[in-house]
Amino acid sequence: MGFYMEHYKIIDHEADVGFEIYGKTLEDLYKNAVEALFSLIIEPGERRPEKGKRFDLTDDQGLLIAFLNELLYLWDMEGFIPKDLSLKIESKKLTGTVIGGIYNPSRDKIKREVKAVTYHKFSIEETNDMLKATIIVDV
Repeated sequence: MGFYMEHYKIIDHEADVGFEIYGKTLEDLYKNAVEALFSLIIEPGERRPEKGKRFDLTDDQGLLIAFLNELLYLWDMEGFIPKDLSLKIESKKLTGTVIGGIYNPSRDKIKREVKAVTYHKFSIEETNDMLKATIIVDV
């Protein structure tokens, strides 16, 4: 019998969209948050990772929010679509690399515009050896 754990679920929130993200570690939580965010934005076609982006972030209020907004900025400026992450998260510091590809209109379908990842109702909780984050995005 296999163990199944959902990575995230989309939740309704007034005029915005939100999601709950789950993970056993902070690194899992961040990876699943990136997956959730980009599931709102795009239906990517098959791709090979084309480039890596190095991250070295420090944030006192919400490191996860800052990281997702950085990725959203890369999407807006370069069409960067994350595919794989190698992150190290300690206290209020994130370092690592995100590997991904560049948007190609002939193979990728945009679902909606996401303007920002917000601090509204943001939380990270630990229960039963699991982490759960709640995030609302401005669409």
